[in-house]
Amino acid sequence: MTDQEIQPYVGKPVRVTLADGRIIAAVLRSSEDHGHGHRHYAIASDPIREGEPPVREVVHGGDQIVTIEDASGDAAATL
Repeated sequence: MTDQEIQPYVGKPVRVTLADGRIIAAVLRSSEDHGHGHRHYAIASDPIREGEPPVREVVHGGDQIVTIEDASGDAAATL
């Protein structure tokens, strides 16, 4: 996906399908810095176990995101 396609979802709960086939439901964040010619995105969700830090997946470039769906109605995707 392009940065322009991803931008409307930044800061919102989403369900993201990554190029490697993984599906992650969490809040999408965007890094202000660019890395190696692409923008970095982070998908942060609640901790897996109580007392642990949130789970954070860094996505290196929009081309690693295949689809994004609004997940505002999914409690598992909100942080």
